[in-house]
Amino acid sequence: MSTQSEFALLQSAFERIRGELTKCLVGCDALIEQLMISLLAGGHCLVESPPGTAKTLATASFARVAGLSFDQVRCTPDFTPADLIGLGARPKNNTDVPGPLFANLVMVADLERLSPRTDSLIQQAIQEQQVVWEGRRHTLPEPFMIVATQYPMHDGVELSAERTVVDEYHEDRFMFKIKIAYPDEADEFALAESMSPSMPAHSIEPLEQVISTDEVRRFRPLVAQVEASAEIINYVLRLVRATRVHEGETPDFIYEWVDFGAGPRATHHLTLAAKARAALYGREQVSAEDVRRVAHPILRHRIVTNRNASSTGVTVDRVIKRLLYEITESGEEEAGSI
Repeated sequence: MSTQSEFALLQSAFERIRGELTKCLVGCDALIEQLMISLLAGGHCLVESPPGTAKTLATASFARVAGLSFDQVRCTPDFTPADLIGLGARPKNNTDVPGPLFANLVMVADLERLSPRTDSLIQQAIQEQQVVWEGRRHTLPEPFMIVATQYPMHDGVELSAERTVVDEYHEDRFMFKIKIAYPDEADEFALAESMSPSMPAHSIEPLEQVISTDEVRRFRPLVAQVEASAEIINYVLRLVRATRVHEGETPDFIYEWVDFGAGPRATHHLTLAAKARAALYGREQVSAEDVRRVAHPILRHRIVTNRNASSTGVTVDRVIKRLLYEITESGEEEAGSI
């Protein structure tokens, strides 16, 4: 089977996944796309959203239609590594089961409440796709993805403590930081209407698995086959390096609003995510639009804004929007400002 046929199959599979998820999700197209990109690229996601925005439903439903095993944990300060690992990957009898970490897709709710030891285990799982506990090495399944959630940050402030560079290093291992806002009026109306008593429960179609885990494994190598031209790589480099203070070609607004910029892992993840997005849409070459579409979730947890930005209401997403406006793929700066 030709490579082009494989790309077409991936695009078709993604369309089936999105179509199936419309049975239970409203206004989640961007979330579904980003979860699929992360899955293909071998990344992990940090989700920030207010309560009641269906992040658990969306993640579990995505796992179901993509043929992935799913498990979840809700973090507390006394949640231990043993709770996460259980008996390891192989159950000893019919009643003993492996811990939640051995699912293909693991949802870790309220990540900021984890104890340092358990958080360290999560970080090892993300980095190495294996964990070591009590002298035993446990290999995690393939594919494997963590979707962690945390409480929203408001104007750069979380729980009355300013975001620091330490927070950035902690979150940097996640490929994406996905923000889910409250739905707009039309989507919220559609959601309320779908729950109306006038609609019988049997009218809601159950979700069906549309692809298998084997297909996911087969699609993942396609990402490496997507070409990123020298112009695209230079565009990615200029975007990332422009976020760093004292790099030489840093825009003035970065000096005004940013304390710390994105590191080299952002360059790697931005290129990889753009390749995965191109593959999702059946293309063998990355476009500048692919880069722009993944720039916000790639960069928003890798840029630390300063007190001046916080005091004037400038958010990280506004910094990234300005960056995408001023740094173009052609290398020519745009005039004006946002």
